[in-house]
Amino acid sequence: MRSRLTVTLAVAAVIGLALPGVAGAADGSPQLRSNTACDDGKATASENVAIRTSTSTGAALVTTALKGQTWACGVNSVILGGRYTACGTSNGNGWFYVYNDNYAGYTASACWG
Repeated sequence: MRSRLTVTLAVAAVIGLALPGVAGAADGSPQLRSNTACDDGKATASENVAIRTSTSTGAALVTTALKGQTWACGVNSVILGGRYTACGTSNGNGWFYVYNDNYAGYTASACWG
């Protein structure tokens, strides 16, 4: 019984690592996760996507990144924040901090490749 519990916990941990940006922090604090869309410090918008002042769809809009634009971002990091449905993802909560020469803000990580 004990070894079965250990295996179950190990599998749960691996599944959690395989789905970056889609898990929540138990205590509500921001967490960083890995994501290959920003593995070199740059990400390209897969469609037009909002850039916001915080990790919430209710946050003020800073600007919109247009499909195909490349922005700088934190290498391999996703900030867990408010839930969203965007770019083929339902109930996502992974956000990037992105910036360029004119703007900076948070954006749904599902919308970048």
